Amino acid sequence: MRTFLATAATLLATSPLVAQTSVALTKPDAELAEPFTRIRSIRETPSGKLLVSDMQDKVVQLVDLGAGTVTKVGREGQGPGEYALPSDLYAMPNGETWLNDLLGRRFLAIDASGKPGKNFPLPGSGGNGPGIVIGLTGGGSDGAGRIYYQAPPFNPANPNGPSPDSLAVLRWDPAAAKTDTAAWIKGPRAEVTSSGSGSGARFTMRFGTSKVFAPQDAWGVASDGAIARVTPNPYRVTWYHNGKPVAGPPVSYTPLKVTEEDKQQVIEARKRGPRPTMIAIGGDRRAVNPGDIRLPDPEFEETKPPFSGNNSVLVTPEGEVWVLRTRPASDKTPSYDVFDRTGKLTRKVTLRPSSAVVGFGKGTVYVVRTDDDDDLQYLERYRR
Repeated sequence: MRTFLATAATLLATSPLVAQTSVALTKPDAELAEPFTRIRSIRETPSGKLLVSDMQDKVVQLVDLGAGTVTKVGREGQGPGEYALPSDLYAMPNGETWLNDLLGRRFLAIDASGKPGKNFPLPGSGGNGPGIVIGLTGGGSDGAGRIYYQAPPFNPANPNGPSPDSLAVLRWDPAAAKTDTAAWIKGPRAEVTSSGSGSGARFTMRFGTSKVFAPQDAWGVASDGAIARVTPNPYRVTWYHNGKPVAGPPVSYTPLKVTEEDKQQVIEARKRGPRPTMIAIGGDRRAVNPGDIRLPDPEFEETKPPFSGNNSVLVTPEGEVWVLRTRPASDKTPSYDVFDRTGKLTRKVTLRPSSAVVGFGKGTVYVVRTDDDDDLQYLERYRR
């Protein structure tokens, strides 16, 4: 996770404090006994069941929380109806779900009953080139079946050049085979190196080359296609409707000093977490984690921002924006700021320790709770 460096002088309150509702989600109405290793994405189906992708175990499962059952969907592979490295799940208007298969460079359609169907190439790839790998830096879909993703933090015409200052949020319409720009954000920095040419060209990309707690916007999409951009300074939500930005009122906050306990928490989380993933694609070669990948020791900013990284922002289908707030390492209770369609802060939601919101359904919020002893993840459902 990354956040934003700020000083007290830049954090003047610019909007009056208002009364807000506080809600604690501590008693789930359903919880699955079977654990997961590393949940990447969820999608509530029209029947109320849940598709879950586990990127570390490379599996997609259909979960019935009411019955407490889990059924595997499809299988690992690169043939019809298979996936090589399952990532994000995108809701489509006909009850289908599209699975982003990162290593396969394609989508896999899954019907409302959980049965895998046809494969579709990623936007811009044509099924041949490296295409645009989406799902790693934001993503979502709207009610019309258009898919949104973040442009890569480098210039494809000059991959060895510096990262651009602003990144486009792109909108792809599969039916019309058309891509346009829905919004602009300040994204993560990246380092890119290339070698070879033509079919033998190789690109190596390393994202998030800034310090831990470095500046980064975050965003999400509502079912009507509106984009919610969340900025750390000033801390606010800006809605993009048909490309036109409408900013909500700034929310004041007090920056948190990064302590030695914070640094140790980040270092320990990296040790416990999954190994860094490298995806090598070139010509007919596709591989995951080739060789021994070693990350450099992290460097840290001096203060924390109100939120950290794109994974800290989620948008409900109706257009509520949930922002996971940063907190001291000693504070084990996650809390979310919830904003409405005008960008106004309306309430705060807290969870049980070691928990995080992973997605939403019709009147539901899904939470992943990580066991502190074995680091396995458990899926919970709450009513909202």
